[in-house]
Amino acid sequence: MNTNRVGHRGFVAALLFLGVLAAASLPGSALALDIAAVNKMDKNTFVLEFGGIFEKSPWVAEKAWESRPFSSIDDLHQKMFNVIKNAPKQAQIAFLNNHPELAGKEAQAGQMTSSSMAEQASAGLNALSKDELALLAKDNAEYRAKFGFPFIIFVRGHTKEGIFFYFERRMGNDPDTELKNALDQVYGITRLRLRNKFATA
Repeated sequence: MNTNRVGHRGFVAALLFLGVLAAASLPGSALALDIAAVNKMDKNTFVLEFGGIFEKSPWVAEKAWESRPFSSIDDLHQKMFNVIKNAPKQAQIAFLNNHPELAGKEAQAGQMTSSSMAEQASAGLNALSKDELALLAKDNAEYRAKFGFPFIIFVRGHTKEGIFFYFERRMGNDPDTELKNALDQVYGITRLRLRNKFATA
């Protein structure tokens, strides 16, 4: 038997084992991400881990941390969403304005968050024709002018044709109805983001 080979294998195995231990000891690391670990997180770690679930709004996680313990992933999400749901109307509108327009300036400049980029791409919004981009830009502008925040839709599972359909349909709503619609869409978006975060842990 080649003792050098055995020794090398043992050395590699030891390194791998130490690497696993190191990763598991990191606060909020993927290996440790389950609801029991979440309940033990200090506020800074919690915000670092979940501050990006609600678009560019780490304050949602900061406030939700105060609602521990969480009984499940869905309970965690509901308590995070309740922060937005129970916020004053102007705070809700300000929050919605953190979201990028569909295939808008941020998308074309590559300035969206990675989550928004992947979500818009799932509906083919990263591969629109020139005419489609022009129509979407017109719809975005008209919607924002009427409601004061960008059109938000849970794009997963939608085609671009479906998105154009809902754009036209929702333009006929009154501002209060559309604010509720936008928050309902945020609920779906953030629920999937959170569940995906645990699924990849």
